[in-house]
Amino acid sequence: AMATLAQIVAALESSAAPARAASDFAVSTIAPAAAALGVAHSAGRLAEPASGKNTPDRREDPAHAGGAEASAAAESAAPAFDLAGLLLAIVADKTGYPVDMLNLDMDLEGDLGIDSIKRVEILAAVDERAPQVPKVDRAQLGAMATLRQIVTALEGSAAPARAVPAQATSKIAPAAAALGVAHSAGRLAEPALVENTPARREDPAYRNPALARYELHRVPAPACGLGMPGLYGAAPLSVIGHGELGPLLVAELQARGVAARVDSTLPPQARTCIYLGALRAVDTPEAAIAVNHEAFALARQLAPTLQSQPGVFVAIHPDLDAIGADSDAAWGAGVPALIKSCALEWPQAACKSIAVDPSTALPQLARWIADEILGGGGEIEVALAADGARCSWISVPRPAQPDSPVIAAGDVVVVSGGARGVTAPCLIEWARRASPRLVLLGRSALSPEPEFCAGVHGESELQQALLQAAQAAGERLTPAELQARLRQVLSTREIQATLAELAAIGCEAHYLQASVENAAEVDAALRQVRSEIGPIRGLVHAAGLIADRRIADKTDAQFQRVFAAKVEGLRHLLAATRGDELKLLAAFSSVSARCGNTGQADYAMANEVLAKVLAAEQRRRPELRVKSLGWGPWQGGMVNPTLATRFAELGVPMIPLDQGARMFADEMADAGALELVLGGEPRPQALLVDGAQSRVEALELRIDQDSHGWLEGHQVAGLPVVPLALVAEWMARAVRGWRPGLRLRALHELKVLKGIRLSGFRNGGDRLRIEGRSRAGDTQLDLRILGHNGAFHYSARAEFGPPEISAEARPTMQLEAWNGTPMYQDLLFHRGPFELIESLTGISDEGVAARLRGVAAAAWPEQDWHFDVAALDGGLQLAVLYGQRMLGGPNLPTSVAEMRHLATPVPGPITAAAYARRVGQGMTTTDIVYTDASGRAVAEMLGVQNHAIAP
Repeated sequence: AMATLAQIVAALESSAAPARAASDFAVSTIAPAAAALGVAHSAGRLAEPASGKNTPDRREDPAHAGGAEASAAAESAAPAFDLAGLLLAIVADKTGYPVDMLNLDMDLEGDLGIDSIKRVEILAAVDERAPQVPKVDRAQLGAMATLRQIVTALEGSAAPARAVPAQATSKIAPAAAALGVAHSAGRLAEPALVENTPARREDPAYRNPALARYELHRVPAPACGLGMPGLYGAAPLSVIGHGELGPLLVAELQARGVAARVDSTLPPQARTCIYLGALRAVDTPEAAIAVNHEAFALARQLAPTLQSQPGVFVAIHPDLDAIGADSDAAWGAGVPALIKSCALEWPQAACKSIAVDPSTALPQLARWIADEILGGGGEIEVALAADGARCSWISVPRPAQPDSPVIAAGDVVVVSGGARGVTAPCLIEWARRASPRLVLLGRSALSPEPEFCAGVHGESELQQALLQAAQAAGERLTPAELQARLRQVLSTREIQATLAELAAIGCEAHYLQASVENAAEVDAALRQVRSEIGPIRGLVHAAGLIADRRIADKTDAQFQRVFAAKVEGLRHLLAATRGDELKLLAAFSSVSARCGNTGQADYAMANEVLAKVLAAEQRRRPELRVKSLGWGPWQGGMVNPTLATRFAELGVPMIPLDQGARMFADEMADAGALELVLGGEPRPQALLVDGAQSRVEALELRIDQDSHGWLEGHQVAGLPVVPLALVAEWMARAVRGWRPGLRLRALHELKVLKGIRLSGFRNGGDRLRIEGRSRAGDTQLDLRILGHNGAFHYSARAEFGPPEISAEARPTMQLEAWNGTPMYQDLLFHRGPFELIESLTGISDEGVAARLRGVAAAAWPEQDWHFDVAALDGGLQLAVLYGQRMLGGPNLPTSVAEMRHLATPVPGPITAAAYARRVGQGMTTTDIVYTDASGRAVAEMLGVQNHAIAP
């Protein structure tokens, strides 16, 4: 349906133009491809493959007995398999349910227990076995509730697919047989994938030296002067919550040209919002916890619009480092993790979390918040202290020092969720070292398994045994009921295996059934511990649930189920141990608390609350060893081969069970940092799978006489023109905020696409937009600068890493003395603040050298400069003078192949030398090297191209 190359490019780049509906695209484009493959596109059914190699022979299937004529009639009446049948067969293969227990209208989660990871796995199998059908976007997949909806999406038709009754298995049988899936009357095929229960033995293939321990550090982060995009000229920004601050903030924004208003509720289809509700005073944990629910509900209102359109979501919340230990505000600390999850799920939206000191005077606070929104740059999470200092957080790799254990042999430690999953090997390793007495709390009943399960191993065999026993008793189980019985058997076995392993190494361990979400059960269990086992000296909260669903699709009940397991569980455990003399308080958290995660906003928020509540507990009880362990993805568990492949593509290491167990035991004996990430480097790409790589970062800048008056000295034909060196500075500031903690090594391929003439400089100002998009591996960003009308002006590529000086040796240039022609009258258009060549050392065909003025000597504004932009511009002026000599007329820099900031200059003069590399028809190429007063190279601009222009 596309008529031009531009339309194709727009579609491939997912440009701002709305994509056509999936159903329209699928119907119009599948047919030609299907025809080329010999596939019929009728009612979504797949034609018989020409080779017939992958198609079951119907004559050998008892369901088709009755002669060749009957078989031929069956062959002509229906294709060998249909899309619905193929999907059902794959679901049977991946879940272990018999095909005849399945139908298309079953709820994926409620009936089948298919989570987001299993959905991706199932679709990967569909892609492999039917590559001609349309692909389903992961975000679209997350919103689907039934198999029928998946079939409809795969068929590319908005019309509901024809129902396939549960009993109509004869149409499913051929596809099922092709996949090795049996009906319930026979034996279930063994699933090809590893079971979800983590294996206790390590797979050496998963070991990765990139695993590390990262501490969270708060660091100064001066504002860069670039603002959030989409605020000027848009619909009024809704400011919600906090009755006193809201009007003051609106007034500040309006005074700076941003339309804003106070709203009690979010208007329909709103795209911009500032949430102030987290600043309200709270006097109970319940009141603080309600802030998390309120913020999530607001994000869910924004999500249907912002998950596919540009917009702004900002949340202001209390800076817990500025609040006393007695405050309950930490229980509302999930807001930053929500914002980071929004940023991943909404790749076109700008999101920011701003922590503020609640004691700051409200008028001042309103000014600082406006400053941050309009000039704070791209950091998603920042803090504004009462003295105006601006900070952000970075993750710093530091090894553990496991030489200070606090738990002595025989001390009683209570562990929630410790009998199963990845916690179990952690406890076993710790028990070997510290010999505590362990009490494991879990929601599962430790009940004897049915006699008929004895000696039956393997998940599919157990499921088959349970199903056959139910059928023999006349029961007709649903998949969900069968799965519940299977989970009970597997849970009991895993708990018993953990207790047996602990006993084998001489560790006294007990299991008590108690759900941490139930305060009464927790209290009763811990009373039993004290009376029967001994005083409680340690508490490890490892219980938790995950139920992936995007913000737009997650219900209150789903949010509460995940959130409560972590947050309410911790609250009940802390309340029940308030009178105990604890030595240790630890929690299993997640890297998602630091980075957010697609589909896991609730889990990320809950884990962020855990970390902040634990920090508050340490302030209350300084003698307490406190650890919040933010784990990355573990080998086994939920990481199936599909996710493992994706993590490998992103460079995200998985944690082998034995290595993670050693990391846990090390932390129990480490007296250092409280809040940690364990695993790969914490960054958004380390989490799920779509958001970070598809995200387009963006910032905006407003330029006028008041903000950039010194640009009056850089005019052409009466209008200020933005210098190339200043463009490089803006790019460097932008990437500093987008990738905090990483160092910009170089800008590559900095190109002038169209010079920026500031036509509104003296009349309302000009707006520019800076965009960045990640390359694979996240060590580079593609950058571009656009005008307010969308015109491209500059492009470049940012590379991160330690500074690196070019290895090329520079010859000593033979220079001639300058002839004395006034540079700033006859040769260069620069005036006033841009007269940056202090003295010219000399010039020749080999190049040019000079002593320059930097930003301080030139009296440029005091800012947090990344480059010495004045000195850089002075060097580019040298390249122009060289071009004057070699080309015989006016010229301008048009590109820089590579630009490196090597070191901060020491006070004193800066010198620059432009070395000739090439002189061609109407162009020159030079390398410019800048040195400070100590003779050290501080910057390089390599491959600077100048082109002749008309006088």
